[in-house]
Amino acid sequence: MASSCMAGKDKMPQVENPTGFFGKLLARGMAWGHRGFYKNAAKVLDLQPDDSYLEIGFGSGLFIKKYAAHVSRIAGLDYSKDMVNLASSINKGLVKAGKAEFKEGNVSSIPWGDNEFSVVVGIETFFFWPEPKTALKEILRVLAPEGRLVLEMAYNKDDGRDHTKHIEKYNFTLYSGEEMKKLLVESGFSDVSIVYYKSIWIPFKGHVVPKGMVVKAKKGKN
Repeated sequence: MASSCMAGKDKMPQVENPTGFFGKLLARGMAWGHRGFYKNAAKVLDLQPDDSYLEIGFGSGLFIKKYAAHVSRIAGLDYSKDMVNLASSINKGLVKAGKAEFKEGNVSSIPWGDNEFSVVVGIETFFFWPEPKTALKEILRVLAPEGRLVLEMAYNKDDGRDHTKHIEKYNFTLYSGEEMKKLLVESGFSDVSIVYYKSIWIPFKGHVVPKGMVVKAKKGKN
């Protein structure tokens, strides 16, 4: 899972807030194992050259390097300073060209102005956010009119699995598609849609993700 851009949780600190040498190794390993998740999120995102892109909890920054390097502007927000440094290094060409910037911070207080981005994405991070409505309203603020939000979650309530052990281990909150629709509409989004996919989570002995979820929503014109 990518670094989650949240605060206040003590379980699994390297997963939620990767730090140091081992944190960087973990971030690269997760990015490799999440290739299927990235691919499905990228399909829904359908990034265009004129997009202005913000990723919440970017971790290693490898998704950006592979799938977002062609957009007009790239920004990233992550709770881990070490991930900011790692993603900046992995995307050093984009940073040097002034096309990409990576900041340390919290999704509940996004350090960019109103209406700056045409797309915001969170991959394997939303279930860690402790204040989802506050975060979604912040995302709505920084999105331009008709901008889109895409959230990918391999684990969710609709996948037919018992995630009791995962919830206890990782201290996250799972959502169903209907719960996500309700939450997004209540936060001011419209045109909410859910796409499910099947994938393999490679680091976990070929663990099959039977029904991963990608959520897409839109900010209205006004």
